[in-house]
Amino acid sequence: MGSLVRPKLVVSSCLTGEKVRYDGRSAEDPVVSKIIPYCDVIKVCPEVSLGLGVPRPKIYLYKVGGRWGVYQPESGRDITKSMVAFARRFIKEIKEVDGFLLKSKSPSCGVSLTKFYSDREGKNLVGISRGIFAREVIKAFPEVPVEDEMRLKDVSRLRKFLFLLFGHAYLKTGKVKSPERLKKILRRVAKRGISFEEFVEEGPSFIPEELILLGMGYGKVHQAT
Repeated sequence: MGSLVRPKLVVSSCLTGEKVRYDGRSAEDPVVSKIIPYCDVIKVCPEVSLGLGVPRPKIYLYKVGGRWGVYQPESGRDITKSMVAFARRFIKEIKEVDGFLLKSKSPSCGVSLTKFYSDREGKNLVGISRGIFAREVIKAFPEVPVEDEMRLKDVSRLRKFLFLLFGHAYLKTGKVKSPERLKKILRRVAKRGISFEEFVEEGPSFIPEELILLGMGYGKVHQAT
């Protein structure tokens, strides 16, 4: 299970198997489970860190008067300020990081698929957006890959995430023969993604073999037949 580098990766606690979701369950994902053994993982669950408990009444992402927020109807508690404050403390404490892998659809952690409402009680659905914690992360780390497990079901997005995650970590080792070349590649990949051919050619320099296969579309977990 060795690798040239071990990226520092922030992962939603429920994706690692911890039973911290609002319904008391975990949310393990087969692709996430293959990635995290090769990383130095920092776990996070903003809602538990705010003392909301497990299990807990649902919270909803809303946009009212042009402002984004999160609200828990059962308790009548608006936790927007607390969530933003926690996110900023967390970001300040971790300092350097190579990537984030967060829980999809979450009002706190969702990267792109979180339902949001035009009212705080979660009655009038408007569309999908990203959670409050994820918003703060993306603002603070614009050059770092931030994804959720649902988005990584797209193998092209998975390749991009793996390349950026391990590429950023590799740059920090001081062992890169041509750091400026790699920086240029990483900037391009961040904007446009990475082709299958380039991933296979460049990736093995710093990405573990099992994850290269995963990015090629092999090695995913299937049910036995």
